[in-house]
Amino acid sequence: MRHFGKIIMGAALATLVACGDSTGPAVEDNNSGTGTTTLSVDARIDGQDAPGGFITDFIVTVLTGEGLPVSDATVTVQNSTLGTVTLLEVEVGSGVYRAERNSFPDGNFRLDVVSGDDKVENVVVGGIGIHEITAPLTQANFTAGEPITVEWDAPALARGVEIETRDYESPVLADNGSAVISGENNPERAEQRIRVYRFNEVDIVGGLPGSDFLLTIRNTVEPISVTPIPAQ
Repeated sequence: MRHFGKIIMGAALATLVACGDSTGPAVEDNNSGTGTTTLSVDARIDGQDAPGGFITDFIVTVLTGEGLPVSDATVTVQNSTLGTVTLLEVEVGSGVYRAERNSFPDGNFRLDVVSGDDKVENVVVGGIGIHEITAPLTQANFTAGEPITVEWDAPALARGVEIETRDYESPVLADNGSAVISGENNPERAEQRIRVYRFNEVDIVGGLPGSDFLLTIRNTVEPISVTPIPAQ
């Protein structure tokens, strides 16, 4: 799925700012950081619901300007709840650094990547927190072809939202707490699920062009039943 990306950011952000929120948009806490503009850095923090809570996966890929993996980097992410998370290279020579935590914290995330004299520092992506899907609820029942209104509560305004079922993937939407899955995208399915992904993103200006820091959080409601249209 994941359509998150710069091509669609402009329209989504304009809608978000127009909506407003008492906690303020998470993008207001973003910081593009500083650096030597000699490293290509692709950083992701992905939070996902799991049995008993949430899991957060930290993945950072570090390359040279020639596209070669950087294996000697020190890669850290700081968060007020987690403290300092040190990412380790998953395989020597890969340039891919990873860590995992069994929670998804509130607060902002700061990224630092240092490899000798090459560095990207103080890149901050504003925290978006965990949202709660308030409608529909688990065990809800719908008729095929019937629209489904999806509602969620969130502690901070994200940059954008995507909604996914087993049969449908939405475009990027504003984080305004509500969206509708049209009837034509709601076919019969005995065990349907709805997932709401929210995200924030910041360009890394201290890295090479295209360097990016993306934060996502997913929550799910399941099972939902979508029964056949009754015979006339």
